Amino acid sequence: MAAAGLAWQTLPEPGVLALVDTVSRRAAALARPNPADLPITELVTVEQQVARWLDPTTRSDAETVLASRLAGDPMPTLRSVCWLIASWAVVLHLRTGAAPSEVLDRLTLCGIWRGPQAPETERVWELLTAQVRTGALAALTDDVGTATAFRAAAYTRVAGYAECLLHHSLMLISSLWLTLGAHGLEPPDVAATLAVYTHDAFERPQGSFRPLG
Repeated sequence: MAAAGLAWQTLPEPGVLALVDTVSRRAAALARPNPADLPITELVTVEQQVARWLDPTTRSDAETVLASRLAGDPMPTLRSVCWLIASWAVVLHLRTGAAPSEVLDRLTLCGIWRGPQAPETERVWELLTAQVRTGALAALTDDVGTATAFRAAAYTRVAGYAECLLHHSLMLISSLWLTLGAHGLEPPDVAATLAVYTHDAFERPQGSFRPLG
């Protein structure tokens, strides 16, 4: 369902809905990812756990559940998180007019890495942030090269790296969530709404996100 100030509208294209900001009157088309690339069931599950992670009372359990999904192939979970970040960047664009890519460029964590380990800790956190931005930009643009770059980073052989990237992604989601709240927005259940009101479309020329009007 849409949060206050946002409304869903149907479109003639399969697998696509329009999300309209009733304040700014801006609209964007949001579509399911290609099912062979990222199944909607995976996306919905991750979206539900991210919502639980944002609640301090269920945060620890939600992160444990998400981390357990990284076993074997971490990409579906990591790409789902990045897809959600991209969708929230689109929501912020609808309210503020800032391009979603600009929203992603501004994603950052302020202050919490400042400590005795700086500047090395800062360098590591900025590297992680850049990789999450790359994953979200890949979801936003459907650019093959960007997606390949994110995959290469996520598949590093360093033990525990996927878990580290997941945690950092969640911290960036928390920062983006606060930014949305500052603009009077709550993130809508994008994946859940697409799952209920659309169906998979294997032949879809456009990506998951594009402006309307």
